[in-house]
Amino acid sequence: MSEKPQASDREYYGNCHCGAFRFKLRVPEIKVGFTCNCSICSKNGYVWTYLQHDQFTVVKGDADTTLNTYLFGKRENAHKFCPTCGTSVMEVQSVHSMGVNIRALENVDFDSLKVEHQVDGIPMEPPYQVPEPVLTGSVPGGITAHHGSCHCGSLAYTLLSTEKITEATLCNCSICHRDGALWIYHESDMVSWRGMDSAAVEYTFGKRQVSHGFCKICGVSVFEKFRGTNTRNDTRTALNARTMNSELDLGTLEMEMWDGKATLPAYQVD
Repeated sequence: MSEKPQASDREYYGNCHCGAFRFKLRVPEIKVGFTCNCSICSKNGYVWTYLQHDQFTVVKGDADTTLNTYLFGKRENAHKFCPTCGTSVMEVQSVHSMGVNIRALENVDFDSLKVEHQVDGIPMEPPYQVPEPVLTGSVPGGITAHHGSCHCGSLAYTLLSTEKITEATLCNCSICHRDGALWIYHESDMVSWRGMDSAAVEYTFGKRQVSHGFCKICGVSVFEKFRGTNTRNDTRTALNARTMNSELDLGTLEMEMWDGKATLPAYQVD
């Protein structure tokens, strides 16, 4: 049964990054966001708010045709993302309830939002099968192979590194915030790929110097590539640490905060 709208309810507006899909919510003030450690929520860095379908209104586009749908496991929950920019917008759980990714909302003070871990999704059946790694042949001594992928495994990589991964960059710009990405930077020739030609979508905007790469099937943000920045990044690839399938405890990483919101031109949705 849907809840009767209250006078104290607030309207929240949201959109994918490119603006092809826009929506609004009318719900009580969002003070808390919820996380889950299941395979898809972990890779997407979701922060959820839950609501009924009649509290959600599409402003532009269509939830079934503008957005792509990704199903896995028991195929009970539909994860919906934009096929152009890769923003993971929502999860449709039933004919009545749904979850919206707070990262896609515009008028939420994310920095002051209380985030709680709500669901232990790791034991969910059937167990998540980690995709096959990208094979690179024998690994020389002193080098560690780190395997990673999107959720469905269509876009995967192996990073060969001589150093232990101890830090990641958390950026609050409009696209990185929506993607929930934690970036680690390595020379591009140390990364081997599967599915780059068949499964990767590269989204650019603004000065178009950075390509934001995600899987066209499951929508997970996997990498960034740089062109014409005249910095050392032009020879490097940024990998989303959330997509690492090898043992990597994100909680142990030192987070470098980069204020992309303040540094880059102000984001305006088209």
